[in-house]
Amino acid sequence: MYVLHGGDAQDLREEDDEDEEESDLAVNRRAAKIYEQFFVDVIEEAPNRRSRRDGSYLSIPVRMRVELARPTLLQTTALPFNQAQYCVCTSDQWRMHFDRFFPETAAGAALAAQRQNFKKCTYFHLYVALAEKIKLKSLRRTRRALWKEFQTLAWVPFTQSDRMWTTKPMPGRSWKTLPPRERGGPLIAINPRFQTPVTLRSFEQPDESDVDEASSDEED
Repeated sequence: MYVLHGGDAQDLREEDDEDEEESDLAVNRRAAKIYEQFFVDVIEEAPNRRSRRDGSYLSIPVRMRVELARPTLLQTTALPFNQAQYCVCTSDQWRMHFDRFFPETAAGAALAAQRQNFKKCTYFHLYVALAEKIKLKSLRRTRRALWKEFQTLAWVPFTQSDRMWTTKPMPGRSWKTLPPRERGGPLIAINPRFQTPVTLRSFEQPDESDVDEASSDEED
C-alpha cells in the first residue's frame, strides 16, 4: 500500500499474491486516501471547551488545521493542545485503539460507524465502503500495512467504546494532565514505543487586527 509517511510515499504492498497486483493497486490507492483523510478527521473532531467563547482545546489556529493535519503532527509527543490528559499505553491498549480506528471486519466497521465522532469522519465511511467491497483476506493485508504506519505515530485520541474523543477528568496514576494543575482535557493515548517526554505544543496565533484587515480586503 502506498501511504504518505512524513511526506514520502512508501510502498507497503505485500510481496505475495503478485497475480492480484492490479486489484491490489486499486485497493492500495483507496487505503492511502483513507489514511491521509484519517488525520484531517482526527483534528477536525478534536473537542471544544464547554463554552464556545473559550474555543477549542487545540492550539493550532483554525486556518492552519487542515494544512497541518498530516502524519508528522502525530509523530511527536509535543501535543498540539493547550490542555490535555495523557496515558502511556500498554501494547494491548495501543492495538485496541488501532482496531477501533480500523476495525477488523466489514460488519464491525459498519457498527462502529454509528459511534460519536466516527460517524462524522469521512475516512471512516471510506473505510467501511472499502471493507464491504474487498475480500477479508485483502482487508487483512490492508490492515497490516495500516498497522505499520500506525506504529510510527506517537499519539492518537484515547478512544472509548462509544466515541473517538472525550474530555472527562481521569483518575489514577497512569494519567497525567498538562498543564499539571489543570483538570480535564482531551484524552490522549501515547504509543509505548515513544519514551520522549510529553509536552504541549504552541503555535503562533494570528493577530486579530490582521484577520480583520484580511477580511476587509476580501470584501473589497
